[in-house]
Amino acid sequence: MEINRSALLPNLLTIGNGICGFAALVKLGKIEVVGGQFGKEFVHAENFTIASYLILLGMVFDVFDGKLARMSKSNDSKLGAQLDSLCDLITFGLVPAYMILRLSLREPVTWQNIAWFFALAYFLGALLRLARFNVENAPDESAHLAFKGLPTPAAAGCVASVVIFLRYVVKFDAPELQLVGDYLKLESATLADVLSTMDRSLTVGLVFLAPLLGFTMVADRLKFDHMGSKLFGRRQSFNFLVYLIFGVLLLATVPEVVLPVTFLGYLLWTPLHTLYRSFFPARQVPATDESA
Repeated sequence: MEINRSALLPNLLTIGNGICGFAALVKLGKIEVVGGQFGKEFVHAENFTIASYLILLGMVFDVFDGKLARMSKSNDSKLGAQLDSLCDLITFGLVPAYMILRLSLREPVTWQNIAWFFALAYFLGALLRLARFNVENAPDESAHLAFKGLPTPAAAGCVASVVIFLRYVVKFDAPELQLVGDYLKLESATLADVLSTMDRSLTVGLVFLAPLLGFTMVADRLKFDHMGSKLFGRRQSFNFLVYLIFGVLLLATVPEVVLPVTFLGYLLWTPLHTLYRSFFPARQVPATDESA
């Protein structure tokens, strides 16, 4: 089998995505739990954050390999399509599911079993979604303007961004969080209780989010916009440039907050918009002679 020169660089970027997934799995495997039944704590908990950012880095590789493949007219390569799906399954399917399982290690065995089934639902959703995408994938640019179901990178981004926010809040060592604590005049004991409650609540919420993401990935009726093509595949106004600049500045300032808001907003927008249009269909204004 020969590989076209134009497909070499996109395939290398795709492999970079797979490497990010492999590195994230290694980091998650190093996390351990110590302590008794009522005082379990993570060892090397910072690996949750590192693995989450590796998922986001894999998203960057995934965006540019597809765009570069279409620009070089090598997006009809069968090897590239299969390689892309295999790497996506690792980075955006297996790693987030495994991350949810690792986060549940402090909980009782019964809850760990629930987390296992819910994480499996997420993984199966990603598996089925990528298999369907391979069968239905079309090489032309117009086929990449919208997705049937939530794309796997966006689903993985929801999990990774929530974990980043979770570890950011639990550590409570960022200057902006210290200012919040000082402003609210929280005592040390009260602050510790608040952080512990938030830690467990977000962990439980992430477990319940997993099957929702798994189902949304294979929901045919939900059409999610391809944000890369929508934002950068057409001409934009001056206001778009302003919003983009200030959005990037905000992301650079507090990425731990902006990332979950962005990914969860993308997840919720399409279902809520679909429900709104179902209950309140657009009114059609009857045409008159003048308007005709």
